[in-house]
Order: sequence, then C-alpha cells, then structure tokens
Amino acid sequence: MSSESDLETWKKLTYIDELPQDIGLFRKLLEQYSRVPPNEIDELLFNTRKKLWEVAMYPCIGRWSFLNLRSMHDHHFLTAFERLKNSTRPGSASGSTDALLDIGCCIGQVLRKLVQDGIEPTRLFGTDLHPEFITIGKELFNDAGNGLTLVAGDMLNPEDKALTELNGKITLVHAANFFHLFKWEEQVKVGTRITRFLQPGTVDAMIFGRQIGTHKPREREGKLGSFLHNQESLQKLWDEIGTTTGTRWRVEVGFNEERQVSIPGFGEEDRYIRFGIYQLPPQ
Repeated sequence: MSSESDLETWKKLTYIDELPQDIGLFRKLLEQYSRVPPNEIDELLFNTRKKLWEVAMYPCIGRWSFLNLRSMHDHHFLTAFERLKNSTRPGSASGSTDALLDIGCCIGQVLRKLVQDGIEPTRLFGTDLHPEFITIGKELFNDAGNGLTLVAGDMLNPEDKALTELNGKITLVHAANFFHLFKWEEQVKVGTRITRFLQPGTVDAMIFGRQIGTHKPREREGKLGSFLHNQESLQKLWDEIGTTTGTRWRVEVGFNEERQVSIPGFGEEDRYIRFGIYQLPPQ
C-alpha cells in the first residue's frame, strides 16, 4: 500500500469513524476498573484508537473490534475462567496452577476484564508484537504495576529472548484474530513456540479464540498471504505441531454462517470461526 489512494481505500474499508453502540462491557470496565468518569470515556477511546492506528492500521483497530468483550462469554472462555478460579488443577502436578496467556493481546483489554472479574493478575500473561500497544494499554487503564505480565516479542522468531519470560508458565492460551495472519509454516512455528510456554508436566492445555476461517482451506496469495482453516486443516496443522514437539492435540472449530467476511482479500467461502485446541495426554 504505497500510494495515498491505496491508503485511503484501505481506511475506507477497515475504518469506522464513530464509536459502536454495543460496547457497554468496555465502558463498565473503564468505569469500574480504571475509575474513568463516564463523561470522559468517549474522548479517551478516540484518543486511544488514534494512537493505536498510528502504530498499525489493523482492521480490529479501525473497526473498534478491540472494544468488543462479548467473546469472553463463549464456552471456551467460560471453561478457561473456571480453571483460572481454581488454584490447583485436578490431576495436575502438585503445586501447578492454571495461567492464561493472551497472544496478540493488543492493549490487554481481555486481561483487565479477567482481573475485574476476580482472577489473580499474577496468573495472567499477555504478549504482542508491538510494545507501543502495551504502553498504550497501561495508559488507558491507568494500572502500571498491577501484577500482569505483559511482554512485547515476535512469536515467529524462536530466538526472541523477550518471550523466554513466558517459558514454563502457561496452561491456557487465548489467541484472537492471530493465527489467520500467518502462512502454514509460520503457524507451525507459532504453535511450536506455544508448547515451550507450557508448564512442565501439563497434559490438559487449551488454546482457543476466534479468527477468520474458511470452508475451503487455502493459502492466500500475496505479500500478506496466510493460511485459512476449517476443522480438518487445523487438525492437520496441530498434528504436525504435535509430531514436532512430542505433544498431542484435538481440534474443534465452529463456523459463524450468519456473517461473511467483509475485509478486503477474503472470499465467499470465508467465515468467522471460533476454535478450541485441546491437549491430549501422551499415549
């Protein structure tokens, strides 16, 4: 997108000027968690979105999707929440506790909502490619030093030393609008990296989230090419990751048939999906 017209076209297709109406949960989070006066929230959100857009022109920023906390009510998230509420997992090694990593955490809104709902912040972790997003999140929520572990790093770089802070800490992984950004071989790298984050002895890890999928799995062409999955192809991917890492996984995918993907570069077979990737005990 080198020319001005390309940039304007991208903004036209991925940028919404006005705040959405259905962000009541996010407003309540700012009021109750960050103590922001209700009459100051709109201006704060516009300023925050402007800062984020200047870092990266992602559709989830342009369309205000980062304000949507309703996805935390799906059954995968509810399962993760119940596990986080309990300090020791049944059947786990003595003293082992569940901990959640939000990959591509943006401003850390999901993690703050979990803290607001009663989860101990020292058991919550987040990572994003852009350190600016983490800084902007701390400014928005006014909670620097609150116990969350937020790390900026590149999941595609196996030698990124910043991410080693997460090794051996995690049992639950939330990844929204993340895997669909990458090609098959890149997704294998990311999945392999995730297994390094797991607590030693973990046999019941869960990876879950939402993204763009498709009824006809394929590699998208071009500079920003990526691989889109259905259940069968995502299972095949995690079978490959499992072979590489000595782990076993079961995949579940649910399609949202009511909404077609309106972002440029996606077709009629593409749909929004929710997925759960469940670790299986070794054979």
